[in-house]
Amino acid sequence: MDTSAVKTLDRLVEILDCFTREEPIWSLAELSTRLDTPKSTLHRFLTGLEIHGILRRDADDRRWRLGYRPVVWGNIAAESTTLRDLARAAMCDLQDRSGETAILTVYQGGQVICLDRCETQHPVRLLMEVGTRRAPHAGASSKVLMAYLPEDEIQTIIRERGLPKVCTRTITDLNALRAELAKIRELGYAESVEETDVGAWGVATPIRDWRGQVVAAIGVAGPTMRYSPDKVQQYVALCCQAAEQVSTRLGASLDGR
Repeated sequence: MDTSAVKTLDRLVEILDCFTREEPIWSLAELSTRLDTPKSTLHRFLTGLEIHGILRRDADDRRWRLGYRPVVWGNIAAESTTLRDLARAAMCDLQDRSGETAILTVYQGGQVICLDRCETQHPVRLLMEVGTRRAPHAGASSKVLMAYLPEDEIQTIIRERGLPKVCTRTITDLNALRAELAKIRELGYAESVEETDVGAWGVATPIRDWRGQVVAAIGVAGPTMRYSPDKVQQYVALCCQAAEQVSTRLGASLDGR
């Protein structure tokens, strides 16, 4: 494949990844600084994306936003995501039995993405929108996915992204993280308290496919005001049951769990 074409595609993805729920609007100057790219070069990319409806520039403030085409793609992807469909019933049952928000996550490109959620009706709850991206080293769902990645992928994450402190109890020490990942592999689940959000805790378990490989995580998350060691074990058991249900639907053998 033409290396110049690959570099162009990489740069387009880098541009689009800047548009997040937290930062949905950018000026040319801001994007230029973020991406360390000359304004003239960046403007050509933005204009091309605008022509195809992927980005749009507001006529008043001249700032850039996502266009209509990603919305169309997102709807198609959501409708065609087999994993999300297969996990939905198990997630809703997990939410109902635990009373907390159930979350389905996957690992992709150095980040953990919330693929789906089934939200609790408690007035005090953890808010995690579908599409939210998290660092792999922080939070129960993230850590359980990181624990089962190939060693070279773990090394790449640490080398390229580091272990930034996301919240008060995020693991930022490499040795401590490796010990935590080994513990997760031994126990088969992960737990966290205030690693991603102040006042939040959660537990998560891995989902495996027909090859026995971990392809997703299912977990519950809630406020620390409802935390207790007994609930950790209770919710771990519920998450394990939910993970087994989804794994079975993906063709996994329970003998190899």
